Amino acid sequence: MAKIHPSVPIIYQNKFPSAFSNKLNGWGYSKEELQLNKGKLLTLDIDFGNMCSLNCPHCFRKDNRVDSGKNKLMSYSDIVNLVREAKKLGLKDVKFLGAGEPFQDKKFLDFLRELKKLDVIPCIFTKGHVIGDDSEVAKWFGHEGITTGEQLVAELNKVNASILLGFNSFDPKVQDHIVGGVPGYTLKRNRALELLVKAGFNKASPTRLLLASNPITKENYSEIFEIYSWARVRNLLTIVCPTMVSGRCGEEDVWRKITPAEKELVALYTKIYEFNIEKGIQTFSQIKEEGISAYAGIQPCNQIACGMYVTLTGKVLRCPGDDVTEFGSIWDSSLENIWKNSENFKRAGTFNCQCPPKAGKSIPSSLYSKVLDNLKHKYGKV
Repeated sequence: MAKIHPSVPIIYQNKFPSAFSNKLNGWGYSKEELQLNKGKLLTLDIDFGNMCSLNCPHCFRKDNRVDSGKNKLMSYSDIVNLVREAKKLGLKDVKFLGAGEPFQDKKFLDFLRELKKLDVIPCIFTKGHVIGDDSEVAKWFGHEGITTGEQLVAELNKVNASILLGFNSFDPKVQDHIVGGVPGYTLKRNRALELLVKAGFNKASPTRLLLASNPITKENYSEIFEIYSWARVRNLLTIVCPTMVSGRCGEEDVWRKITPAEKELVALYTKIYEFNIEKGIQTFSQIKEEGISAYAGIQPCNQIACGMYVTLTGKVLRCPGDDVTEFGSIWDSSLENIWKNSENFKRAGTFNCQCPPKAGKSIPSSLYSKVLDNLKHKYGKV
């Protein structure tokens, strides 16, 4: 089957505007924001439910070491109380990553409304197959009278959600395979994207719509720059990075098997930053000052300087990419105590944290310096 490009109009034909914000609304903080709020718990990654009808071979939550053994699961009220406690510590946004597909949970919209009341921005990682399938929408939210993708997107607009939509390939054969061999998935995802665009999620700066093209694998490497460049001119932020080394890719032989060679990763990152410079998304001096991001071409990750990850079992981890480094459990200690005794708290104020869990693993140790050297060679005298 040939590639299918969703119907999304171009917003930036040539150069990007000088005031363009190279981030997603609610995700990531500027140097100034980090300094102004130094020591505050600004962001939480949390699990909400564990149901998912897909079977992605690179899933960082399925077969996760942190879930081993018998563990008490957080209830809906536990999660609400957790967020209220975090709000007292400075919480501004929540990212939903797992353990399942968040839209395959009948209480999800109720929780998003709770976040709205608390003035907390929800950033939702989703594969889009519920949003893009009216029968799935009706199954999970019909009890609220919400039975179409359009209606679901309208509710997401009301709660000021930002959406991080899984997007690994334009080719349905490749994409359906990447989510576990689910026929018809890609068309549902494409419809979800089109509905979100129609509702204006990519009209603001910073945008509220992102394509999560991670992980870069040998299977989709050749498409990644095409996805990135296609998305950015449509004001869709794009995550480009190698695989997490947790969950199903926790073992070295697994992540090594799917990860492109260092030379290929360096070339891809370099090409992305060159695109940014040519389009006016970033300047070379800005890139040099900020450092190369673990997420190629977008604002550097700093969540491990202002946040933590709380799993469905109440365990608190350094970040989603790390299922080994535990800071504690909400069953044993307060969130405030866990936060203030964590290594992340000690890192407060750091703007570019790169990615410690992947460093020297799926992200080669020399990737950042090699990409910057390539850019210096081309733009250093300009």
